[in-house]
Amino acid sequence: MAPTSAATSPRVFTPTQAAVVALHAAGSSPSTPSPKTRSRSGSFLPLQRFECVRVAKKLRRDGHRLYVASVFLHRSEAQRRRSEGVYKVTPASKLSVEAMHAVMMAERQPDFVVERRFSEFRQLRDRVTALVRADAAHVKTCVDCQDLLRVVLSPKHRNWTVRRMCGNKEQRFALLTAFVNDLLMLTSGSITHETSAVAKHCKVRVQVAEMLQDFLKREYEDSLGII
Repeated sequence: MAPTSAATSPRVFTPTQAAVVALHAAGSSPSTPSPKTRSRSGSFLPLQRFECVRVAKKLRRDGHRLYVASVFLHRSEAQRRRSEGVYKVTPASKLSVEAMHAVMMAERQPDFVVERRFSEFRQLRDRVTALVRADAAHVKTCVDCQDLLRVVLSPKHRNWTVRRMCGNKEQRFALLTAFVNDLLMLTSGSITHETSAVAKHCKVRVQVAEMLQDFLKREYEDSLGII
C-alpha cells in the first residue's frame, strides 16, 4: 500500500509547551470558531472584568508607531486551577509565588489587545490630571480623588517626554504599563475604602473610569490563547 504523504520530523516541545498543548487539546471545542466570532469588535467591557494590562511590544502601522497593550481579563476559578496544574509539573513550580506568577503572566496569552500611540497614553494622563485637579474643594473630601491625584502626580508618572527620549523601549513599556494599571486598580472597584458619602458617589472617579474604558475599548481580534 503506497504511503499517502511524506514523513515529517516530529516537533519537539519543552515540558511547559507539551503540558499547554495537552491542556488545549483536552479543553478545546471540536469546531473551529467562525470568522464572525473572531472578527473585530468595538464593544465595551466593564472595568471590573479587567485583571491587568501589559505593554511589551511596539509596531508600525500606516506610518504610525503604535504601542501594543495586552489586556488580561479575570479568569474563572476553574481556569486558574488548570493553569496552576500545568505549571506544577515544570521547573517553575520551584520558584516563589511571585516569581511563578511572573512566569505564568509572561507566557499567558492576552484576551485581546489594543494599539495606541505614545501621544494617546499621554493625552489620557493629561485628561485625568486636569479632571482630578479641576475641583480642589472636592478633592479635599474625596478619598478616591486623593488616590487618583497621588497617581497622576507620582514621580514615576511625570516627565514622560524626557523619559521617552532618554529611556529605552523596555523602560517606556514599563512606564505605560504602570500608569494604566494604577488607573485600572483605582477605577475598577478592586480597592475599597471607608469613604465619605461624597467619595462613594464621586463623579470624577466615574468619569476617569469611562476614559479608561474607552481607552481600552476592544478593537482587534480576540486571542486564541487559553492560559
